[in-house]
Amino acid sequence: LEQIMMMIVLRKFSTSFTVKNIVATRQISALLSTVVTHVHDADKLKLKRLIIKPKYRRPIVQKQRERNAQLDEKAKTLSMSWRYLGATILHRYPVVTPDPTEWETQMWEMQDKMDDMKRKWLLDQIGGTDSQIFPDNNPTYEEIIESMPFKPASRITEADLTNDRRSLDRKLPHSLFLIVKRNRSDHEWQFPQGKLLDGENFRTTAERVIDRAVGKTKRWFLGNAPIGHYCYEYPSAMQQQRGNAGAKVFFYRAQLYTGTVKLNTKLYKDYAWIARDEVYEYFDKDTAEYLHYILPE
Repeated sequence: LEQIMMMIVLRKFSTSFTVKNIVATRQISALLSTVVTHVHDADKLKLKRLIIKPKYRRPIVQKQRERNAQLDEKAKTLSMSWRYLGATILHRYPVVTPDPTEWETQMWEMQDKMDDMKRKWLLDQIGGTDSQIFPDNNPTYEEIIESMPFKPASRITEADLTNDRRSLDRKLPHSLFLIVKRNRSDHEWQFPQGKLLDGENFRTTAERVIDRAVGKTKRWFLGNAPIGHYCYEYPSAMQQQRGNAGAKVFFYRAQLYTGTVKLNTKLYKDYAWIARDEVYEYFDKDTAEYLHYILPE
């Protein structure tokens, strides 16, 4: 809270700070610190410092590194190599603004309170003078809606009500990601992926497999580097058949502009647009945990 209030105060100063401004800023900081402390004591709030660890120290990354190291050791014991795959995470960005978080609502409420305090202070300063302040006469939300020449659409769509996961018209405030269902009985759901061919790099492989899976769509790949990779082990029978210990999948994220899915039914039997929190419904626990980590909101 103190940091947020300080940000508001600092916005009032010019970009060229003088010594006088710096001293005033420190005095304001000390005052705000005292005020916030009293507010915390009064409300009996316990605030904990948020410690943001570097990515390479975060538990999910450490867990994946340990898991990959174990699989590499097992592959060496079997004298088998890995099969390298490129995969595309086709991303439909949020269509409408997201719902405000709790801290955003609290921030707006605090700004309203500060505006009220400024108005009260100004009234005290001009008391006994001929100055006048005209009251605010802003229209309400309902009045604004009624004055519009059209009726705004609902944020909850028919696809939300029917849970139609083939539709892009669901979960408009959130990101959606395309997954496909393979023509097999185990580990059916995956992001469109394919083997790295001779003369390809992982980026071109990712481009090829998404076009092969759902046809040509207008999409934009976000860079030439993968956003993450995941290893999994083949069953014993498949290891003997392919001569590989397992697969290493390198994920590339692409933003969807326009286009509809034309599923390649020779390879896949279904598809779905899922939100980040829905990966647990389609993937095993370890895979879902890692995907949830690398996918944006």
